[in-house]
Amino acid sequence: MPEFKMISSEGIRRLHTKDLLIAVKITCDYDGDLFADDRRLISCLNFTRADNTRKLLEYGITSYVNQRSQCWNYRYTDPTKNLENYYVNPYHYPWGEDHKIAFTINEYPESDQDHMFTSLAGVMEFVRNTVAGSPFQHDMDADIYVKLFGADGLIDFAYGDWKNEGEPEIFALVKEGLKPKYGAKHYMQKRYDKLQTKFGGYTLIPAPAQSPGLFKAGEVIVLETAINGLDQDELYLICEVETSGEEPEFTIQALKDYKVSAKVLSNMIAVPKIGVKN
Repeated sequence: MPEFKMISSEGIRRLHTKDLLIAVKITCDYDGDLFADDRRLISCLNFTRADNTRKLLEYGITSYVNQRSQCWNYRYTDPTKNLENYYVNPYHYPWGEDHKIAFTINEYPESDQDHMFTSLAGVMEFVRNTVAGSPFQHDMDADIYVKLFGADGLIDFAYGDWKNEGEPEIFALVKEGLKPKYGAKHYMQKRYDKLQTKFGGYTLIPAPAQSPGLFKAGEVIVLETAINGLDQDELYLICEVETSGEEPEFTIQALKDYKVSAKVLSNMIAVPKIGVKN
């Protein structure tokens, strides 16, 4: 197995993982360069987004834009290889006369002391057990902080979200003209109450499920057929999907510079192949 190393503005760091996907996520979070046995795989600062996307495809990793966070994320192109793991390590600290505990949940381990779970339900049980085992008295709403940094961006959890068994529900706070905000149900209910009272116009709804279908907003595609004004050798990002017509229409932009855009149908586009420089 290769040894992964990252070079970023913070210096050179050996990555203690054998999982390429984890190495990629860590490197991209730090805007660094990723090396495998001294061979550079990607460079967030020196390569273009299109170049890095092509290179990752050669190694079986798909780049996409998460539609909740609107940030680039990564997954194995082979869906059977994608595992939903969560890593957390509680941080206990005093704050005046109070004693607080912060739980930061990540998609990858930050240290050897991190605890790994395969579901958020498992993480929430760990939070309950840790708080119950604390020798101090806690104000559950003010002293316990639970945050998830993942593909959907920052997700906060309130006491009502982690006190019960099962998977926490994710909700969206929406208002016309503003980007939706996502978080766990009880945390978002508190935000809604404050913002709705002060400004009005907000709606709190369960977070919409991922759109069905092979081609979704945020996915990277290639052209299946030649289209006037578009380079068939380039990679394109699906920016929007319009479903009001007889068949879906996709607005795409060139990943190279985002300057060239067009509207296409599903029979004009295809999923990039692993190891093939389209």
